Amino acid sequence: MASLNGLSAGHPSPRNDLVGWWRWFAAFLLMALATARAAPPAYYREALARFSAEVPPGWAYTQTTVRGDESTVERFDPGKPPAEQWVLVAHDGKPPTPAELEKYGKFKAASAPPLTQAAFHRNDVDPGSIQLVRDGPERGVFSAGFRPEASAADKMLDHLRLELVVHKQPAWIEEYALELRAPYSPVLGVKMNELSVHFRFSPPGPDRPSLPALSTSHFAGRIFFVPTSEDLRVTFSEFTRVLGKP
Repeated sequence: MASLNGLSAGHPSPRNDLVGWWRWFAAFLLMALATARAAPPAYYREALARFSAEVPPGWAYTQTTVRGDESTVERFDPGKPPAEQWVLVAHDGKPPTPAELEKYGKFKAASAPPLTQAAFHRNDVDPGSIQLVRDGPERGVFSAGFRPEASAADKMLDHLRLELVVHKQPAWIEEYALELRAPYSPVLGVKMNELSVHFRFSPPGPDRPSLPALSTSHFAGRIFFVPTSEDLRVTFSEFTRVLGKP
C-alpha cells in the first residue's frame, strides 16, 4: 500500500533524509569545534611557551613614557647597583633639573613597579578557552580567557577579554590586547567604564628573544565621583644585554 507521501512503505522520505543529514552535519560541526578549541595549533603553543610581557633579566633598555602632555625618558641598567639602575634622561624633551632628579630618585626609591610588569603571565591563560578568531598565511588571532585560579588571585582578570596575535614562523606573540568586558568597580569609589591595554613585541633574533616594543593604554571612569580619563604610551628601545648569556 502506498504511503501518504506517495512512496512505498518502508522507504524513508526525502524530508527524513534531509533531517538525518542535518543532524549528522551538526554533530560533526560541534565535534570539529570542540576539537579545535581543545587543541590549538602547534605554533600557538610554541609561542605561548616562550611568551613573557616583561623585559628578561640582564637587559638594559631605554623607556619613553608619554602621559598626556608630559613625557619622560628613562634608562634602566641592571648591571649597576640597585640605587643607580634607573636614570632620568629627559623630562618633557629637556635634560632634568636638579629638583627633578631629586624627585625622581625618591620616586624610584619607593619601589614603584616597572611599567613592564605583566598584566598576566602565560600560565594564567586557560587552555580550554582558546579560540581561533582569524587565520592568515603569516599569523593567527586568538581569543582566550583566564584560569579560574588566576582570576581568583587577580579579580581584574575575570573582567577582561584577551586577544593574542601570534606569528607562525618563527612562532612568537606579536601583540596582545586586553579589553574591559563591561563597566567595573575594582574598589570602593572607583568606577572603570573603559579600559584597554595593547602591548606589542619585537621579533626574536639569533642573539635576542622577543622583547617589549610598545605599550598603549586607555582608561576612562570615575574616581570618587570625579570623571577621569588617561592615555598612556610607553616605548621600549636601545636594548643591550649587560648580564648573562643570550
